Amino acid sequence: MPARRLSSGSTCCGKTQQYPEKMVDECIILAESPAALVELSGISVLERLLRTLQRCGITRAIILSSTADVIAREVASPSWARAQIHVTVRNREPGAVTVEQIVDVWPPHAQSLLVLRGDTVFDARLLRVLAAQNQSAVLIDRAPAPVLVELVASAPEMAGAKFGGAAVVDHDWAAARSGSFEENLRRDLATEHIVAIDVAAEPSYSREMRRDLRPFWFPAPAHAEKKKLAERLLLRSAQKGAQDLPAWIHAPIENFLISRLSKTSVTPNPLTFFSNVVAWTATILFATGRLGWGLVVALVVGVLDGLDGKQARLKVETTKHGKLEHWFDALFEWSWWITLAYHVQKTGQLSAAFGYLFLLICAEAVAALAKWSVVRFCGRSIDELSDFSRAVRLVGGRRNIYIWILALGILLGTPGQAFMLMAWWGAVTAAVQVPCAAFALWVRWRQSAKAS
Repeated sequence: MPARRLSSGSTCCGKTQQYPEKMVDECIILAESPAALVELSGISVLERLLRTLQRCGITRAIILSSTADVIAREVASPSWARAQIHVTVRNREPGAVTVEQIVDVWPPHAQSLLVLRGDTVFDARLLRVLAAQNQSAVLIDRAPAPVLVELVASAPEMAGAKFGGAAVVDHDWAAARSGSFEENLRRDLATEHIVAIDVAAEPSYSREMRRDLRPFWFPAPAHAEKKKLAERLLLRSAQKGAQDLPAWIHAPIENFLISRLSKTSVTPNPLTFFSNVVAWTATILFATGRLGWGLVVALVVGVLDGLDGKQARLKVETTKHGKLEHWFDALFEWSWWITLAYHVQKTGQLSAAFGYLFLLICAEAVAALAKWSVVRFCGRSIDELSDFSRAVRLVGGRRNIYIWILALGILLGTPGQAFMLMAWWGAVTAAVQVPCAAFALWVRWRQSAKAS
């Protein structure tokens, strides 16, 4: 039986993952102390796994361990980020995990289960694909990425590949076998009696992160240097792609702050609240004519605004309500532009300020519609369609770029002209993005027509 690829689809924007319906919603985690309790970016590997499983739709987890008392104390610690997954800890005899031990704790009504090593970090995309399998399958990596080679060196070999630390098995498969669980996987993989899911062969584009990000996995690092490497990898994986020019400058500052904040108990919500308080302070400053101080605060917001999302992704604390942050961002952004228009018109620096505000609003609305249509029908961001689209994103009209334009205007003593330029910059950006979106949709329509 050949190696199976992660379920994917081809779009006008290239390959992007499309996950089939989830088939498995329960799992068994094979966790031992101290490996499963190694801390990375403020949380243990086991805690990270449980949080990731919850976000993949897994509702129940049985932890099988020969160090059950230690593991149970870890799991007993309250954690809102995994409160929706029911976890029980079961003891087993020391030694290699056997199929019989797994069958002994098998939930009565489950036909298939995810079985995972609790000392391994998994990209959520890999777990979603495993959970969608309708037959026994094992995760392997035939060609680990260069950045992962050192981290996965300790992983066992299976059929000339690294064992990815996870498998989905059905009850019939498990009931018909005995002895070491990993040896059974290895033997059936070699004889092609079990499906192989090869990480190395899969599309790397992440729609959530708006960039190519190879699905990753690695065992808990045992040494301090490898731990630093693992934390750097996790931090890089939390960085979204398709950034504008100011964001390239913000990113190192954000990473420095998050590398410290992740070791604390600070959650994303207080970061969102603090960022919004600072942002509305800028609104007050703009409204009262203190443009210089307002600009300084707005530049600080450019950094603060990225912290909550990055903290949530790094520590697997994302929630559906986290998307509301974008609405809060829109509110304070438009409060900036409205108060700026009010100030430059009131002071006579730009008599048609509200006309240019209307132009900016229309440009932003048209650009938003173009972006939405590409995401909706092509499955990826408009900013990732081509090198040209990425260049447009780099300097195109959006909050960070507008603030830089305003900064130039304030430095030159011409904030009114800067506001006018902001509006035209947004209009030109929309004028460029609309035909790009239209072309992408046309290509998508042609592909669909050919496929049908």
